[in-house]
Amino acid sequence: MAVLDSVLMSSLTSAMQADELRQQVYANNIANANTPGYKEQTVSFNSLLQARLADLGITTQSAQGPLAMAANSGRDLNIAAGASGVGVSPVVSTVSNTSVSSNGNNVNLDAQMSGMAENQIDYAALVQELNDQFSLLKTAIIGS
Repeated sequence: MAVLDSVLMSSLTSAMQADELRQQVYANNIANANTPGYKEQTVSFNSLLQARLADLGITTQSAQGPLAMAANSGRDLNIAAGASGVGVSPVVSTVSNTSVSSNGNNVNLDAQMSGMAENQIDYAALVQELNDQFSLLKTAIIGS
């Protein structure tokens, strides 16, 4: 179905998958906070998504802030004619150029905990947006 393969739905799904992976990485970092020689891992996704959207001709920055909706755009309903999905996957990388403790471990527990909390809020916002999109779709199909 073309509506479910739209750039928006694909972006939301990809972002949710990235947040799930990010949560696992945070949990793994926290679990290894005292492991000698363990190096923190991070997940990159947002910059990759913005780059992919730019490749599709979709601007993610405006005078109103990031991802603000452009009013009366001719592309409101037809983003990059024929574009479906964004095909962006998160990338896990290891931060090896720092050391927080004398045993070579570079996991900052406070930073990991706050990052995990922020990630949970981001994920909840994505779930809410996805629910809103399905509600709009339901309204379009069966009416109010």
